[in-house]
Amino acid sequence: MNKTVNEMPNLKKEGNHRLSNALRFYAVLLWGIFLGIHTWTENLEALLQFQSIKFEWHSSPNFLEFFNFYDIRLIHPHWFWIKLGHFTGFAIMDVLLFIWLKNHKQSILISVAFAFITEVLQLFFGRDGRLYDLLIDSFGVLSVYYLLKKSAIFQKIISHLQS
Repeated sequence: MNKTVNEMPNLKKEGNHRLSNALRFYAVLLWGIFLGIHTWTENLEALLQFQSIKFEWHSSPNFLEFFNFYDIRLIHPHWFWIKLGHFTGFAIMDVLLFIWLKNHKQSILISVAFAFITEVLQLFFGRDGRLYDLLIDSFGVLSVYYLLKKSAIFQKIISHLQS
């Protein structure tokens, strides 16, 4: 009987850990959906101003557009804020992945892979998927890594998460 009573706290702890891990996974999933909607909707301005979401599939995109570097300021009148959104959005994705996986290499790999996929898929959705956006997304991801590694405050958070 003592054995079962002693096992009860472990079962409760394991159940809490599973619930916590599931919540972390759902946070990553929801943020990924949020990023996807914002990067694949046909008209970002309509989404931001009128909360209008429309997807249009282009089965034969021009993949050479991915390598166009000359239009960074021409694509959108508020290009700086859009690029800051890229940086921040993928930085948040990396933080959420790190909290869930507790592994820097995996979170970076998944974040950058997701950034690449979103940029390529934008070409299929009639948007401007660009290599420079992938670089901005990746810089956001790597900035999180740097902050987590170099900041004493973040080191305390990391050690708490890993315990």
